[in-house]
Parts: sequence; C-alpha cells; structure tokens
Amino acid sequence: IMKIIAAIIGMGIGQKHLEAIDNYKNSSVKIICEKSKSKIKELKIKYPNKIITSEEDTIFLDKQINMVSIASYDQFHFNQILKCFKYKKNMIVEKPLCLNSNQLKKIYLLSKQNKDIKLTSNLVLRTNSLFKDFKKKIKKQKIFYIEGDYIWGRKEKLFGWRSKIKEYSLTLGAGIHIIDLINWLTGLKPISVYAVGNDKITKNTSFKKNSLITMIFNFPNNILVKVTANGAAIYDHYHEIKIFLKNQTLVNSRMGSYVINKDGISRVKANYPDKKNRKKLIQNFIDTIKIKNTKPLISLKEQIDLMTICFAVDKSDKLNKKIKIDYL
Repeated sequence: IMKIIAAIIGMGIGQKHLEAIDNYKNSSVKIICEKSKSKIKELKIKYPNKIITSEEDTIFLDKQINMVSIASYDQFHFNQILKCFKYKKNMIVEKPLCLNSNQLKKIYLLSKQNKDIKLTSNLVLRTNSLFKDFKKKIKKQKIFYIEGDYIWGRKEKLFGWRSKIKEYSLTLGAGIHIIDLINWLTGLKPISVYAVGNDKITKNTSFKKNSLITMIFNFPNNILVKVTANGAAIYDHYHEIKIFLKNQTLVNSRMGSYVINKDGISRVKANYPDKKNRKKLIQNFIDTIKIKNTKPLISLKEQIDLMTICFAVDKSDKLNKKIKIDYL
C-alpha cells in the first residue's frame, strides 16, 4: 500500500491539516515548516519526532515527501505551488490558490502538463452535513433565487497579515467559500457578476480594502444569486444561506436551520458548523492519491473555475460594472 509522507507549511490553520493527515490510512507528517521562532520552540516540544524547520526547501528537497500542505499566508501560495510542481509533490492548498489571474493561468497550465500531480484547495463547506442535506433536498427542484452570506464575525483578524497583502480581498478570503458552496449545491456556475463594496467600517484602519462586498450573479436557468463577504459585522462567524425554491425555502441562519413551506416551518436536524467533518476534505484528497478512481470532493477544474469567478468579482467591484465570467 502506498504511504503518504507529508509536510506542512504554516502551523496556523496547518494544525488542522496535521490532525487530518497524521495517522489517517498509512499517512504521516514528517516535516513542519514554520517561520515564527516562538512557534518553532513550542512545536519542537509538542512534536519531538517530527522535523521542525523554518526553511521550506527542506521539504522540497526531501525525496520521501509526496504531499505538501500549503497553509502559509496567501502571498506565498503561488511560489510554493510552483515548487510542488517542480519537485513532483501532490499538494493541498489553503484557499485562495493564488492572488491574480496570471498566476491562475500558470497553475492551470502546469496542472495540464503534470497530470500525475494532484492539487486541491481546502473548501470545507462541501463536507458539512447540513449543506449535504440541503443539496439532496434541492435536487430536481426549481430554484429561482439564492442568498448566501459569509459573515466573518472576527473583524480584528483583518488587521494582521491580511492588511499587508496588496492583492488580498474579502472575496478571496471569505466570499470564496459561499460561492463554492452555491456552485456545488446547484451543480452550476455563474455566467456573469456585478459586485459593489465599501470600506465604511474599516476606512481609518490598516485594512485599506473593502471590508464588505456584495455580489449579484446570473446563473444558468435564470437563477439569481446574491453573495456577501462581510468582514465588518458585529456577529458570530457564520455561513448563512437561503435557497428559494418554487414550493419551499431552505434556511441556515444564526437563528437555526429550517425548511419553510405552505404548512409552516420545520427544523432541519443536521449539524452546523459540523467542524469534525472538515478533515474529510483532506482525507478524501489522500484517498485520491492512494486509491485509483477515487472521486475528489472538488475537482481541479471546479477550483480553477472558482478562482476565475473570484477574480471576476473583484474586477467588477473595481470597474463598477457587470462582468461576463470567462472560464479557462
């Protein structure tokens, strides 16, 4: 049986990657790369049997490593992806894959040239049991409108490393999850988008970008979709969604999850936020590497399309006009 010998870059969210990989079906983490000196000290105590380093090339030059978890800050993802292709390593990358469409084109090209190297992005809402239930409920139903809100609820997080990245946007950091969720729920992808944003709440802070973005998408079958990435709200961190069908409406909100129809309201018994299932995305990725013909939870094409949509959103916001989405 093939063994997965993995490495992780970045031990913020990378900690969750480690928990998903270590001891899963003949998989283990050999190397952890972390830049923070104080974190390195802690990691050496916590993981005495792992190689802890601040040099990412330790990973790329190690021939044993066949999977890399890229959980570094967003501006480093692209170069680390290039290195994974160069050194023939499968990779799971925290979203976003990259920060602009030129980088995306390069990744797409490299993935076509290196078909044996697998790449995925950590879009965990696809593993959520509530949203899986919603997906079953809307199958073959007539949808006319969907509203999805990524409510950040942790405004202070905008002022750290995110405020220092020139091409960071709330679309890439937050909205991306809701856009992916809606693409997956409907099995469709949008044709065009019109987006507007404001920085009203964060204007006089170190975060110099829009902290609220509202996007209106035209989907096939004349479905309208509104998504917001709301970084400024005083609220819990939440993925709110309302799916309006011809004869019923499905809702997940801070007030609960339910179905509304002509007979009234019924609660939906399903887990949200269902964090214990999030590791399934990484574990499914490991299965796709090890076991032939395993269906990925998200295909590479879906990820490339998702990034294309996000870049179109930001372009629309910048130009203040409706943009047709040109898929690669």
